[in-house]
Amino acid sequence: MTRIPTLDGWRGIAILLVLFDHTQTSLLNHYFRPFTQTGGHGVTIFFVLSGFLITSKLLESPIDLKRFYIRRFFRLMPAAWTYLAGVLLLGLVTGVHLDSVAGFSSCIFFYRNFEGLGAGALTGHFWSLSLEEQFYLVWPCLLLLAGARRCRWIAIAGAVGCAVYRWFFWARYDRIILSGQTQVRADALLVGCLLAMLLADPRLRIRAQQGSKFLAVPALAALLFSIAQYHWIFPLYESVAIAVLIAATTLHPASFFSRRLSFAPLAWLGTVSYSLYIWQQLFMAFHNPWAMCVFLPLAALVSYYLIERPATQWGHRLASSHDRKMQRVNQIVAFAEP
Repeated sequence: MTRIPTLDGWRGIAILLVLFDHTQTSLLNHYFRPFTQTGGHGVTIFFVLSGFLITSKLLESPIDLKRFYIRRFFRLMPAAWTYLAGVLLLGLVTGVHLDSVAGFSSCIFFYRNFEGLGAGALTGHFWSLSLEEQFYLVWPCLLLLAGARRCRWIAIAGAVGCAVYRWFFWARYDRIILSGQTQVRADALLVGCLLAMLLADPRLRIRAQQGSKFLAVPALAALLFSIAQYHWIFPLYESVAIAVLIAATTLHPASFFSRRLSFAPLAWLGTVSYSLYIWQQLFMAFHNPWAMCVFLPLAALVSYYLIERPATQWGHRLASSHDRKMQRVNQIVAFAEP
């Protein structure tokens, strides 16, 4: 799947929503207005994008789990583990207790979203990474075993089931401590997966191309309404609205909104959004504009250009080496057959 500028633009919007949220709490210790609490909505955009992109890539060719996990590991873990090592080193140097052993363990083993988002201020944002890693561990295997056609219904059932469960227990999860748990947030990922599977079908893609341009404005209105009304957990229609907008801008790259998303600075911000997301929590903790406006961008750029991008390229090379080995094995098997 070639890089699509509009999707980088969506990443840029998502990280801006997260940074806008965290900047308010860092500098003011409160939000300007309830509707300016935008961080969770930015993460929802990331989730829908992640489900969409990962599923699209998996559907491009026969699924090779080893190749997939090699690429995911080198795409995500080096930058994340570098951040955790930096926080641990900072705690040792300053003598300040920045997080517990259990907190670091939950980040490394991908269950941070069940530890409570308010605990461990410098690693609390790893809740979203943990949820995505849980998704990466399960969804590719499910797609391989069940196939895309069955997985459409699995994604629908999973998203609706998550939404129904969340509705029944809304009062329990509508707070920072529990709002990141998998059973109340996984529907956004599944909606992204469903979008990818629908667009992979040529007939459905044509229908989506025809209908998405008429649904884009209502979808944007629904997204803005959800941002204004909900702050910790979000209704299913928000993820659906994001999926419609992603489809509309992807299928109509020449439209006004798509061109705005492809704006080079916004798209570039989207390319470095992962490193920005990883490092922003540390610099927000200083409650200092200089830390956020100067040192955070520097840390994110160093992380992206010296850790994230080289590690991603290395992962691609290892995956390509694995592909060549598998091709040789297949050739040998084919030659040996009578």
